[in-house]
Amino acid sequence: MISLIFDMDGTLINSANAIVSAVNEIRKDLGFEPLDANYILHIINTPGKDWAKELYNISDFKHSSFKNGFEKYFIKHYQQSVILYDGLRDFLKQAKDKNAFLAIATNAPQESLDNILKKHDIIHLFDEIIGVSDEIEPKPNPAMLNLIKKKSMYADVVFIGDSKKDEEAAKNAKMPYLSARWGKSIEKDYEFNDIASLKKCLNSLFNLEF
Repeated sequence: MISLIFDMDGTLINSANAIVSAVNEIRKDLGFEPLDANYILHIINTPGKDWAKELYNISDFKHSSFKNGFEKYFIKHYQQSVILYDGLRDFLKQAKDKNAFLAIATNAPQESLDNILKKHDIIHLFDEIIGVSDEIEPKPNPAMLNLIKKKSMYADVVFIGDSKKDEEAAKNAKMPYLSARWGKSIEKDYEFNDIASLKKCLNSLFNLEF
């Protein structure tokens, strides 16, 4: 069988509204005007962007600053508006029944992940869950992907994400990549926009039958 490593935001869960709302609430409390949603998501998902500087005018940002100051904003909005993409829970259960190794590699803080995944009743389906911490660099650094690959029992592994950071992380970790484009048109053979096309990509990549 195979190892399936998933990004979280934009791949497993539709959290765009939650992220934008949290960022703009933080900006409001810092005395700044709100930013356009597309700009916020672009800054967060693009490699090389100093998102703390761009979004909050904060230099030399530390992970502990998020935990101690900003995490509460995201927790609130994630509880209010985040949803799981259609058919994904059933797909994860099916993959688990086929003995796939399931993992998450996300730039969300490690300490915030349990509550998010428990809410959507999928945490028990994953063998490994890694987020950003003081010890783990965010994507596109391949550190979390390499850690998961070492813990997997299968040689065949793929990273499934939705952003340029995810794609570069997979390249840096020297593993195949599939790109989530939920509800959008597909332009490349490694993209999918629903569960049926995700299965098609996996079947083609690994000669499997999902």
